[in-house]
Amino acid sequence: MKLKTIPMTTLVMTRLASLLAMVLFYGAVNAQARLANASTSDPAMQGVQLDQALPTAPNDILFGGLAGDFENHSNAPANDAEAARFLTQATFGPTQVELGELKSIGYSAWVDRQLNIDPTLQRPVLESQIAADVAVNPRGAGFYLAFRQERWFATAATAPDQLRQRVAFALSQILVLSEVGTLNNSPIAVSEYNDILLRNAFGSYRTLLRDVTYSPMMGQFLTTLRNQKTDWTLVGGVPTPGLLAPDENYSREIMQLFSVGLIQRNRDFSPVLVGGVAQPTYNQDIITQTAKAFTGLGFSCNGPATFGTITLNHNCGCTGIACNFSNTAIFTNPQRYNVPMGGNTVLTALYHPDTYRPMMCYPRYSDTGRFQTAANNYAVLPAPNDTKLIISGVTINASPVACYSGTPAADQLACVNYCTAQVDTVVNTLSLHPNVAPFLSRQLIQRLTTSNPSAAYIDRVAAIFENDGTNTRGNLGAVVKAILLDDEARAAPGINFAKLREPLLRLTAIWRAFGITPTANGAYGLAAPERAFVQRPLGAPSVFNFYEPDFQQAGEIQAANLFSPEFQIFDESTSISASDELWRRIFAGYSTAATATTPFTAPAALSYLAPDIIDGLPDSNDKLLDELDTRMMFGQMSVSMKSKLLALMNTTMATTDKRRRALSMIHLIAISPEFAVQR
Repeated sequence: MKLKTIPMTTLVMTRLASLLAMVLFYGAVNAQARLANASTSDPAMQGVQLDQALPTAPNDILFGGLAGDFENHSNAPANDAEAARFLTQATFGPTQVELGELKSIGYSAWVDRQLNIDPTLQRPVLESQIAADVAVNPRGAGFYLAFRQERWFATAATAPDQLRQRVAFALSQILVLSEVGTLNNSPIAVSEYNDILLRNAFGSYRTLLRDVTYSPMMGQFLTTLRNQKTDWTLVGGVPTPGLLAPDENYSREIMQLFSVGLIQRNRDFSPVLVGGVAQPTYNQDIITQTAKAFTGLGFSCNGPATFGTITLNHNCGCTGIACNFSNTAIFTNPQRYNVPMGGNTVLTALYHPDTYRPMMCYPRYSDTGRFQTAANNYAVLPAPNDTKLIISGVTINASPVACYSGTPAADQLACVNYCTAQVDTVVNTLSLHPNVAPFLSRQLIQRLTTSNPSAAYIDRVAAIFENDGTNTRGNLGAVVKAILLDDEARAAPGINFAKLREPLLRLTAIWRAFGITPTANGAYGLAAPERAFVQRPLGAPSVFNFYEPDFQQAGEIQAANLFSPEFQIFDESTSISASDELWRRIFAGYSTAATATTPFTAPAALSYLAPDIIDGLPDSNDKLLDELDTRMMFGQMSVSMKSKLLALMNTTMATTDKRRRALSMIHLIAISPEFAVQR
């Protein structure tokens, strides 16, 4: 068989089989060790022979790439398998209620219903929680990072606007902002960035890109906050630039990662070739010129803000448009709630809202294409420094009026308008670039349905990005609907149609399948998920996300020129750490100290699978496995896997109590290759 004809599913599974076989074995061994605390004769896991790769026989529905019970596309799922497959792509995991709803109203109506649900925002709730806590028991900002994680997981697990939440999570891995580093003391502001993605998940891409650009969180992350122009003066009558030059960080990433990518693309994402050579989308000079447009932005000035008994100020020393022309306001910081305590000062995570409100323009520090000297009346600079030549050959001309600290009142509005207009010109130009449609469409497809969409699939979705049928460009709601309802996504999975589930999505799928219960105070106990799962929402190690869309796992996948983004954080070590953490989450509250019983005590710090849910599962082994297959694997568990698990329950686990049997099976399914791969 030639490599190019090997199904993606087979390639992924070949790699997964070797890795996950280790996980299954060591996960079972670790579970056995835990269970053996009271008695080494406990049969719950002893004798498990799962340290062998599952077979890759041609008739295996997963390894062989066959369709199983997935039927051809129609407007409504024909069975639970089709419904659950769709909901796995569109939500944080299927639930029994949503399965029923989807089968009742069909794919298109379900998407339309989701498009019309108001966003479940995170920042307002989080801000109120932190404000209430610091008022009575103030602690350092680092303590409150866990609050944001808890709010994110609570929303992922329970929010009704599941499609919006899932798409926002996808966007957070494309227009990346991370709390790691500069923003590690700003959980409220980071949650507001997540809300920007939520509000715009089904709206205009241009509006999304503009909101991201004006976000002070992005301004801090990619250094546009207080980015200043080069001051040109006359020295001996010669135009002379100052030492300060605009920071180019954001101008580079907004093009490379947020919009157009590095090379020109056809609508199906294939490279535009001239003489067999790919053509660059932009060059260093365009980065430099674009950076000039992203100057003069700083925190907005909106006066005092009150949270209960706490009042925070942002002392700009000005009001209205006068703030735009202040020499000092751009350098002021919104107040942070600090509390003297025991001779020290506790620096909390409660900040003035200007830390997350859209940035405003300070024309004195914005590049206007003019001198910064009264000696020649702030004249227009000589060419080429009077203009900015950005992507697509678009030129931004010099400001029609001089903009400086003492700008006359009659010209001030024109200066502010010029400052914002040049930012908008960059955003608009990028939004209209032909690369954006395939660039964004392909990545959203990768995050929702498959790592290797066909050129035709990308082209169909990109066409909707270009025109949603109402002559509207960049309608993300229409794009998402096109991704999910495309024949390639709804038909029986074909060659190359698969993706490795992200670790966090494996966890949330388990939670939603069994109805996760938070602790008494509403916590889920996931303050630092990256320790086991190598992922933390809005906590990527860099602007390049946890993994890159073009990552290719070395070996067969790379040789076949296929892509496997999630494999970049998946290896022998991380598969075992994730397996152990899944065991801890699934068994949370259940004691394995005794041999014959598995008593439950509600944990104080971890969410849990409620005992009434576990006890309500079928008693007989075959019916139990069928139920878990339905809940976790859409009824698509392979004959080989089912026979192995059933044999395990009928032999070495024969005398194990029902609770432990059920929990052990949930864990073994959760760490299996078949569960790990989304079809």
